[in-house]
Amino acid sequence: MTTYVDTSVLAAYYCPEPISLLAERTLRSLTSPVISDLTLVELTSAVSRKMREKTLSREEGARILTQFETHLEEGYYRVLPVRTRDYRVARSWLAQLQGTLRTLDSLHLAVAESAGASTLTADKRLAAEAQAIGLPVKLLTTNPRH
Repeated sequence: MTTYVDTSVLAAYYCPEPISLLAERTLRSLTSPVISDLTLVELTSAVSRKMREKTLSREEGARILTQFETHLEEGYYRVLPVRTRDYRVARSWLAQLQGTLRTLDSLHLAVAESAGASTLTADKRLAAEAQAIGLPVKLLTTNPRH
């Protein structure tokens, strides 16, 4: 099955985080991971936030974004568009008025569902919401109880 990689995993792979080593091992084990146009914006935003918070220097942030861009150009990720259908599906999930599904998470899940992919995430809330909807998901965690 194809794996849709959530931004939380990519942020851990490209930026120093407690689960970075696990994210690296997991990403390297995937064949043709997929992301979306939304992921491109979110990862750039995450790096920018880390620079504002002073957890990354400007040089580190620029290096990370350059490395990510190189990986995109080399075709490491297949980038899926966010289509009108994905917005409609995400809206229908949100309209159920249950759970804690967030707007952008619903779009990530809709893109993954449309591609017939399972979602790989480090976000516990996203994993729980994906399971509640009935979508295949794997939570990347160093805690074996999750």
